[in-house]
Amino acid sequence: MQPTEITTEMKRLADLIRYHNECYFQQGISEISDYAYDQLLEQLVQLEQAYPHLKLAYSPTEELGERPSKSFPTAYHQTPMLSLAKTYSEEEIVQFIKRMKKVFPDQVINFVCEPKIDGVALSIIYEKGSLVRVVTRGDGAKGDEVTQNAKKLFKIPSIINNNSCQSFEVRGEAFMPKEIFEASNRERAKQGQELWANPRNITTGTLKALDENLLKERQLAFYAYGFYSPSTPCHTQQEALALLAELGFSIAPTYKVCYNVTELMDYIHSWGKRKNELPVDIDGMVIKVNSFQQQQAIGITSKSPRWAIAYKYQPEVAHSTLEKVTFQVGRTGAVTPVAHFKPILLAGTMVRRASLHNADEIARQDLHVGDTVLIEKGGEIIPQVVGVDIKSRSKTSTPVVFASLCPACGTILMRAVGEAVYYCPNKQVCLPQLKGGILHFAHRKAMDIHALGPKTVDSLFEEKLVKTVADLYQLHYEAVHKLEGFQDLSTKKLLANIRASKSKPFDKVLFALGIKHVGETVAKKLALHFENMEQLQCAKIEDLLQVPDVGKKIAHSIIHYLHDPYQQIILTQLKEAGLQFTLQKQAHFAKSLVLSSKNLVISGTFKRYTREKLARLIAQAGGTLTTSISSKSDYLVVGTKPGPSKVAKATALGIPILEENDILNMIQL
Repeated sequence: MQPTEITTEMKRLADLIRYHNECYFQQGISEISDYAYDQLLEQLVQLEQAYPHLKLAYSPTEELGERPSKSFPTAYHQTPMLSLAKTYSEEEIVQFIKRMKKVFPDQVINFVCEPKIDGVALSIIYEKGSLVRVVTRGDGAKGDEVTQNAKKLFKIPSIINNNSCQSFEVRGEAFMPKEIFEASNRERAKQGQELWANPRNITTGTLKALDENLLKERQLAFYAYGFYSPSTPCHTQQEALALLAELGFSIAPTYKVCYNVTELMDYIHSWGKRKNELPVDIDGMVIKVNSFQQQQAIGITSKSPRWAIAYKYQPEVAHSTLEKVTFQVGRTGAVTPVAHFKPILLAGTMVRRASLHNADEIARQDLHVGDTVLIEKGGEIIPQVVGVDIKSRSKTSTPVVFASLCPACGTILMRAVGEAVYYCPNKQVCLPQLKGGILHFAHRKAMDIHALGPKTVDSLFEEKLVKTVADLYQLHYEAVHKLEGFQDLSTKKLLANIRASKSKPFDKVLFALGIKHVGETVAKKLALHFENMEQLQCAKIEDLLQVPDVGKKIAHSIIHYLHDPYQQIILTQLKEAGLQFTLQKQAHFAKSLVLSSKNLVISGTFKRYTREKLARLIAQAGGTLTTSISSKSDYLVVGTKPGPSKVAKATALGIPILEENDILNMIQL
């Protein structure tokens, strides 16, 4: 390969990796399997090792985790939260053990083998026996403080009644148990919603949820695997796990101390066959040097400890023959290709179809009808086509061509610049979009219209009773009662639920409209910022960009929706029907986002609110919390006994110092 070809390939791999990082960390979407992602990363690593002089300046191989969110306070880790070196090769495990024993040729060295939980890594800090904060791994140096959410979502001790353990850090993994996840997907299936891809994605989204109702609906768990304290020394990982259990933390239900490769591999193989017995998804085993003294001597790299490695199980993959590819239209008009193949047994269930995600994925795999395809269950839940056996391809096979016309209404498909998805722009006629829009509008997190499920919506369209969400408010008893399955009681119940939805607050209405890229959180922030539909409709791009979490893509989507004459008619009809188009202020909300674009630091203890509650109030008012004073800070908020260095630095930089009442008055609470 020529240098230009190598650089081009490095950039292609880097762009792909960053794209999938964005999907996973920021959107909670896994478009490819973990194995496929790891292979992309490995390809880039190998190129960088072979051609170090051509390595990209900002290679994703040097990045760790995710960037912290703007919706939660940022907290710095006392020591970096590193990732683990990973391998799918048993030979690499053998080499790892040999390297470790070579470091200590005259010492006994053993290893702890623990299940690799497929969840979200967290750091939990205790001071003077009390829980202080819970922080996500983030980029390894800093993460999001999610203390209040964590307390509501899973059980961890708030107080440690142990005189020898007062100030320490616990690290572990938050996850959604299989049982809870499967029940959630069954409920989503009943509602006609897309199934969650895997428990890990939903765990990430739940930990960072801002909706209190969502937190009440979901349940997570936490397994601890690390204990760090200078005052309570543990000599081995085995002792640390025992102490964590003694202090009241849940730990993984199985781990083993092993003395050689044979013991390790026997244990790994055993749980590879029995992993479905565990209450949580595991994707491998973590092997750690047991002795902390030996760990310290072995050391770490910039990204991972040298004394540990994760062996990942090969994903279960099956082969089948691709029979055809169809195209489905979603609520937003996005067109998704679906592979249909001969039924196969995979991870305990019969599989016949798998999502192909988008046109780029079809092109990347160079799919042909009749191909032998490799199918894997992502997170052992959603089937995915992960490869093609090119060697077995028939010379008469035909390549899969992405649809140019909407499969539902025949409209020419469009693709926005910089986006991977084709979509149908015909929102006025395209039936899947019309039906999907009404189902979204009626969802319990939107207008909460019970009994308006997929079958009822189909019947309403078949009888030409509705075409838009505004038509729901024109339904009458005689028309609904004629529908199949609707008796007197069910008819009255549906109409009563539709009437009741008129009292749903303005932010729920905004979310229910189904504006592209506007989820529950953004809808709430738009409602708080503009207070009524009239002001929102008058907003310009620059006005929308003042709202926290609203970037250019979301702002343009909102403008496009509100300026669409078709949508304007529907909005007028909804207003005339009596829906809430004005925010009904509540005492516990800030009256406006007065702290929008402001960076604040808080220090000390407070009288009226805990630090966590005060941080949440500041975030609701649009402020961003940071942990240290800099020239970019706008305010330092101090309580009793603030940090002297923070006060001194704020004074030196001329940054205003506010007391508790000052900040509460500012956000009008």
